Order: sequence, then structure tokens, then C-alpha cells
Amino acid sequence: VSVKNRFYRIEFEGAVHWAQAAEPETDELYPSDNQLHLLSGDPLSGGEPNDRLVDRASVELLVPCTPTKIIGVARNFAAHAEERERAVPLEPLIFLKPLTTLTPTGAQIVNPSACEHLNYEGELAVVISKEGHLISEAASMNHVWGYTVINDVTARDIQNREEAFVRAKGYDTFAPVGPCVATGLDPLSLIVETHVNNELQQHGPLTQLVHPIPKLIAFISSIMTLYPGDIIATGTPKGMIPVRPGDTVDVSVAGIGRISNPVVAQEN
Repeated sequence: VSVKNRFYRIEFEGAVHWAQAAEPETDELYPSDNQLHLLSGDPLSGGEPNDRLVDRASVELLVPCTPTKIIGVARNFAAHAEERERAVPLEPLIFLKPLTTLTPTGAQIVNPSACEHLNYEGELAVVISKEGHLISEAASMNHVWGYTVINDVTARDIQNREEAFVRAKGYDTFAPVGPCVATGLDPLSLIVETHVNNELQQHGPLTQLVHPIPKLIAFISSIMTLYPGDIIATGTPKGMIPVRPGDTVDVSVAGIGRISNPVVAQEN
């Protein structure tokens, strides 16, 4: 297992920096990481901590990795497939979200004027550490840098009308990700939760994934080369309610942290 830490991408003093938790060991369920060590560069390219400490309160959190692609997995919790009245896929049912969907915690989710039924999908995301193609299940976890939290926002009415997922899941701001990439965690011990306006809507232990993470990595890498920083969103549990402008959606995973994003109407 890799060393336990939490890595951040931040804006500080007008520039983008990488940083890591000054105190990786914490008893907090949702680490506050009030102090961050700046790094000399991208940790996946050998960036090391320097002696500069910054207060998390004084920085802006950015999306914590720089993917070449975001791969989603549809209906990977059986109970979610059931509530969608769809079959559980025999093989992983994957789709891509454009990089323009990425947005950090705290940023607004824009409800497009074409969408009348907006859904969150709280998920654990796997972040890839090194390039790989045709990765075996046995070797798959050697390609995992760590884990982050993603909200795979979906225009459900559009998805229900169209065969492809591109439009329904591809609007700008439809992938809040953060707050950090946490390393050294056992994904089977993790639980993803979603709150809407502070009310719990989703509770999904990762042990319930139909297709577990090693299988997802092997399957996806048999189709496309995975690169450092790439994101695999592992699927969402049941618990869908529509969200509207004025709502706030929080997705959290203990050991990683929480992302919180307000929903706003598109300005035409």
C-alpha cells in the first residue's frame, strides 16, 4: 500500500501549486488539513515537499489532478440500476466526460436551460499513477495513485431521451472533483455519501460495486491507454432526487474529504 497522504492542487499568490497535507495522520473523518506543505511540482512527476507551509484557508482549492480523460461507469451499484429500471451490465458500461466538465469544490454547478431534471451522482474516483495499456487485474492496483471524490452530474431527462450519454453528462461544470487525492487507502473500506441541503440521500459502501476497481482498470485499459492523472469514476449508489437552482450538493468519502457545490440556473 502506498504511503498515506493527501495531495492538493491549489491557487496561491496568483499561481497554481501542488501541495500535500502537513499532517497526513489524522483522526478526523473528513480531514481539514488546515496546513499544507507546498511541493516543488506535480507529485506524479517527482514533486517533493519544500519547507513552505501555507494555511488551507488562504488558498483556493482546484481540481486535485490533471487528467487526460474522465471515464465514468454506469450502473455499477445494483440498487442504482434497479432504481433506474435498467439491467446490471454484464461488462462495465463505460462513458467519457469531457475535461470541460471539471470544476472544483465550492464552484457552481450550472443547471442548463435545456435540462428540467438534474441529478447528482456521488462517486469514488480512482486517479491513475502511471501510463498503462492492457493492464492485468493482478497488476491494476500498481497503477492507482489514490482516490478522490466526484459528482457525476447528469441531465436525467436528456439521458432518458437519448441513446448516448455525451450530452446528458457532458455540460460544463458537470464533474465537481476534490478536495484532494488521498493515497494509501483501502478502497473496500470506503463509503460514498451524498447530502442535498444537508439531508443524506446516498450511502454506498464500495464493497457493493458490481465490477470492482481492479476489473474496471483492466477492462478500461484493454480499450484505451490510461495516463497519469486520469480519473475513473466508479459508479453511484441509489438515492436519486432531482436538484434545482438554490440547492447545495455535498459528496463525501471519509478519509478523503467532502466536495460541496451549489446549483445555479444557467444565465442565457
